[in-house]
Amino acid sequence: MDNLNPIFQQIKENHPQVKASKSKKPISNPGINKVRAVRSDKQHNAKFPVEEVLQQQLRSLCKQVAPLYKRIYNKPLTQTKFNTLLLRYVLNNEQIIDWDIEYKNSKQYMHTNLLESEYSLIGGSNGLAIEKGYSERKTVYIMIQAGVRWFERGGSFEELL
Repeated sequence: MDNLNPIFQQIKENHPQVKASKSKKPISNPGINKVRAVRSDKQHNAKFPVEEVLQQQLRSLCKQVAPLYKRIYNKPLTQTKFNTLLLRYVLNNEQIIDWDIEYKNSKQYMHTNLLESEYSLIGGSNGLAIEKGYSERKTVYIMIQAGVRWFERGGSFEELL
């Protein structure tokens, strides 16, 4: 391409090392075939339906556990964190689950944040949801209900934490 100003054209002809900046290297993406590792602390948000009574029970239990949690971990206990702790406990103690609990989708939800590795035990290809023939949400609901019933039967807060 010729320059509009003849002075620049003369500079280009007199100095062969000055080249036009039109040529660009092709961009290569070296990581295109790499499989990225999943972070070990990645979390999976699982929401489950709650009717008014279950919501009140979970909130009440959270308020009861909060002082002990604060004393042990020196952090406040959120409702989602409590739900996660309860679900994790039930997941590790499957014998307390009654799989015949009636499931109701109330369109009001609460949340849990299990680690992805833990959640795969519920919703993975060989998880409890597949094994029982339930949806992942229904499985989480039944497990949370089982945890609340475990507390009603005398479960201890220390064991949960």
